[in-house]
Amino acid sequence: MDPEEADLFYVPFFSSLSLVANPIRSATVNVSPNRTVYNDEQTQEALMEWLEEQVYWKRNNGWDHVFICQDPNALYKIIDRVKNGVLLVSDFGRLGANQASLVKDVILPYSHRINSYKGEIGLENRKSLLFFMGNRYRKEGGKIRDMLFQVLENEQEVIIKHGAQSRESRRMASQGMHTSKFCLHPAGDTPSACRLFDAIVSLCVPVIVSDYIELPFEDVIDYRKIAIFLDTYTAVKPGSLVKLLRKVTPERILEFQKELKKVKRYFEYEEANGTVKEIWRQVSLKLPLIKLMSNRDKRIVLRDLTQPDCSCLCSNHSGVHTTL
Repeated sequence: MDPEEADLFYVPFFSSLSLVANPIRSATVNVSPNRTVYNDEQTQEALMEWLEEQVYWKRNNGWDHVFICQDPNALYKIIDRVKNGVLLVSDFGRLGANQASLVKDVILPYSHRINSYKGEIGLENRKSLLFFMGNRYRKEGGKIRDMLFQVLENEQEVIIKHGAQSRESRRMASQGMHTSKFCLHPAGDTPSACRLFDAIVSLCVPVIVSDYIELPFEDVIDYRKIAIFLDTYTAVKPGSLVKLLRKVTPERILEFQKELKKVKRYFEYEEANGTVKEIWRQVSLKLPLIKLMSNRDKRIVLRDLTQPDCSCLCSNHSGVHTTL
């Protein structure tokens, strides 16, 4: 393959894995001087140094390069140096308006952590009204979780549990989503979470309470057909959420399930016609913008700007803002 003919360059750096692999140690912990300790920041810097030496990076100032940074903190050390590229992210919760946007980047679904529901649509085995299992206490926009616990934990037909990630909690979450009509999806530390995609593949209708969430593949998926959206003010009013869900007719729930089954493949990374194929289709749609910005960069004169030039970054409105 001739790189001269390439429209895009994928940078195969697993930024989220690098972040997770980076050890967190107290300054008082002694480490053997002969032992090599992995350092995510150093790895990011090494990646950037290598990129900046590459002729194809220099050719278009990085506009035609694609990076995966799905963890909210992935590539945090060099994000301002790669922000021209196409960023594959879960949301914009910790990215500035001059770093990422729907215009140039692509929202990825999290890989679901529980088993897909293999049965048919129906309500016979879904005896619970609403299910949630997760960490009750989160920062920033996730403060709403504690409020929801307070208004929901004593409601009939509602299962709401506090719990951290483990094999047993995943088993319980799988059972809960497969036997409930609705699944609660509140914001966490950032607007999105893998729970939404667990619910979708479980055919458990998501109830999204996250004012600044961005969702994957919205040009092909109308989320109003597969989910219920509530603003945080309405959701935390005592009795309001449960009252609304009880009014949803069985026929309407079956319609939701039917639509969930239709779009389920978009959230299956293992499917040949699933998530990965759709991600690259989404990236390909950015090509006209990449050409435009590359050509614009080459002709533009140096300007004395008092603020960042975010000409193409005009629709990042999902950073966490809350008064809760």
